[in-house]
Amino acid sequence: MKRMGIGLALSALMALVFSSCASTAFKSHKTTIELEGNPTTGYTWVHEIADDTVVTIDEDVQYLGKKGMVGAPSRFVYTIHSVKEGNTTITFEYKRPWEQERAETVRAYDVTVDDTGNITVQEK
Repeated sequence: MKRMGIGLALSALMALVFSSCASTAFKSHKTTIELEGNPTTGYTWVHEIADDTVVTIDEDVQYLGKKGMVGAPSRFVYTIHSVKEGNTTITFEYKRPWEQERAETVRAYDVTVDDTGNITVQEK
């Protein structure tokens, strides 16, 4: 009888340990990338996500100059949201979107989302 009680107790303890490990479910997290630019001259950061099933991006442009001042700098804030576990690359090109020339300034980032939704960003 005593053995059976200990065995049940151990089984219950193991089930509790395994269920607590499995409870680290995926939860969407976010992080940001900030880039400087000058949209009043027509330039912007055009971005491309290699695998857009892993992350999504929201853009917010914060004007840093005095009201109505042409040529003043701005801060482009890109909020990256995790969607699922995986790896992808985000590439930003600083250019005028209507011009066909290749951008002179390109920034690329390796993005990793772990099984809990945490995001790691590393500039290439």
